[in-house]
Amino acid sequence: MTVRKEIANTFSDAYWIRAEISEIRENANGHCYLELIEKDSSGKLIVAKSRASIWADTYKILKPYFVKETGQELKPGMKLMVQVSVSFHEVYGFNCTIRDIEPTFTLGDLAKKRLETIKQLHDDGIWDMNQSLELPMPLNRIAIITSSTAAGYGDFIDQLQNNKSGFKFKTSLFPAIMQGDGAAESIIEALDKVYETHEKYDAVAIIRGGGSTTDLLAYDEYELAASCAQFPLPIITGIGHDRDQSVVDMVANIRCKTPTAVAAFIIDKMDETANHLLDLEETMKQQISDNLEMARKRLKDGAVNFSQRINLLLKEEEQTIERDQINFKHVVSLLLMKQKQELKDSSIKVSQRLSLLLKEEKQAVERSQSDFLHIISLLMMKQKQKLNVKRDQFKTAVKNLFSEEKHELAMHEKSVQFLSPDYILKKGYTLTLKDGKAVKSQAELKSGDLITSVFADGKKESIIK
Repeated sequence: MTVRKEIANTFSDAYWIRAEISEIRENANGHCYLELIEKDSSGKLIVAKSRASIWADTYKILKPYFVKETGQELKPGMKLMVQVSVSFHEVYGFNCTIRDIEPTFTLGDLAKKRLETIKQLHDDGIWDMNQSLELPMPLNRIAIITSSTAAGYGDFIDQLQNNKSGFKFKTSLFPAIMQGDGAAESIIEALDKVYETHEKYDAVAIIRGGGSTTDLLAYDEYELAASCAQFPLPIITGIGHDRDQSVVDMVANIRCKTPTAVAAFIIDKMDETANHLLDLEETMKQQISDNLEMARKRLKDGAVNFSQRINLLLKEEEQTIERDQINFKHVVSLLLMKQKQELKDSSIKVSQRLSLLLKEEKQAVERSQSDFLHIISLLMMKQKQKLNVKRDQFKTAVKNLFSEEKHELAMHEKSVQFLSPDYILKKGYTLTLKDGKAVKSQAELKSGDLITSVFADGKKESIIK
């Protein structure tokens, strides 16, 4: 009995097997050819290998079914559970013909890889590094990682530039592939470019439009998630899907659903900053007003206390004079001397105290005024910068307009030159005149007519025969 018949007799049924795709290619005739492998427990060494085929009639059914259920195409590295029939050919050798496929097995493997990525990020101690970064105030210098042709990018920029509060944002695009094969590596390269000048930005926005589960697999890869988790700037994601969070969404500082939601978040943060500055301004004004009022009150209270003290001393001396009328003159003289000295001492002390209080209040007022003027100066400087930007934009627009008009005028001059009679004559054409008028048709001429032929370098007359 031949090997072919022996294998056919031994493996006459269909069998379910688990394997990993190492190679796959689709033939022009619709057949799909694969190489299936099995690895050891370490996942590094191949312990078994076999050719496999999915014939065209089966493949055109299995392929869309698998994509619908898993959201992805068959590709190398993917683990499968397939139903196969076994055969052997004397020339082509051992082969497994795939008859059916179980997509839930592949989905389970993807979920397992996702959990392993999350666990590895926790074990490495980098899971919440980006989440712990504080968003700066103001938040208006944004590095954007996305595809330059993505519709979500246009919506994001439009929403930032046309915000109702009139905030100005500085945005820089770092193009990347945002889905499919090579997306993770492309986004990591864009992050590396942002890092080279990261001090110029307040945050990084990773945005893209909506997509299928397949398009989002790159955002569950460990290398991309680790790069985002360890990035020194806060990362805001708007990857454009509602069903599940990707691992990149989980490690990012802020997760929004869509690019426009990211733009709305950034504008809201700028509103918070503006309101905070307004509150600070009001608080400072109130503090300056309170300090001035307290200074006025202390000066007024000091004057009242001094007057009361003088009145009390005079009253005491009057009582003393009444009790000792015998030595009135002597006592009066002593009292006058004593009062004179006390008044002198009191006046000196009061004058010194008042001088000190006035000096302290003057310094406090000057400090408050200086702080207030500094704030006003900063606000005026900011407005001046805005005016300078508008002026530069206007100059650039006018310069561009002049350049466009100059180019258009040059084009008109060329057109006029090409249509001029002299130019046409120099090309070898002639102009025929009869009685000083151009002849447009031979029907206008008859035998004996005198005509003039105009050349580029002169004229020549002739008679029609």
